[in-house]
Amino acid sequence: MSDKRSALDTLSAAEKATVLDELLAARPDLREPAEAYAVQVMTGPDRSVVAYDVEGALQGLDIDELNTRAGYRPGRGYVHPAEAADEILDEALQPFLDDLERRVGLGMRSAAVELAAGVLLGLYNCRHGNSETLLEYSADYAAERASGVVSDCARLGIELPAAELLGLMPEWGALLQ
Repeated sequence: MSDKRSALDTLSAAEKATVLDELLAARPDLREPAEAYAVQVMTGPDRSVVAYDVEGALQGLDIDELNTRAGYRPGRGYVHPAEAADEILDEALQPFLDDLERRVGLGMRSAAVELAAGVLLGLYNCRHGNSETLLEYSADYAAERASGVVSDCARLGIELPAAELLGLMPEWGALLQ
């Protein structure tokens, strides 16, 4: 048995992307199966996994980050801790919203619906702003961003499964109607 590790197994995500790009450039015949795999990966988001990821992203932020963003900042003036918390939380949520737009742009409507539902469920799970998280500094963050997600979905032509979500998020009934 060889102790030699696979170089592919040790590559970073960016390095793997470079390898894929080079491989597809050298072997155009692999583009079609690679595209099929890419579609397969993007069409099946599990809303419970997305919800878990959103919740983890928002609740797992280091509260010490607030110290570097709140208070008086030269060139910016005074930044209230709630405003700084919102900025940090928005940065953590943005990749999920970008992914939603990306899937809609690719015509993957059902995947976008599942992703949006997962984002809403993740926000719902963050609605009480647990202490010792950035969410405690921004009590209305989850509901405000959920409202924005619902608006984004309407703008993008994504029809949310409102009745189903209402059963999972009873406190946000008005938001879903």
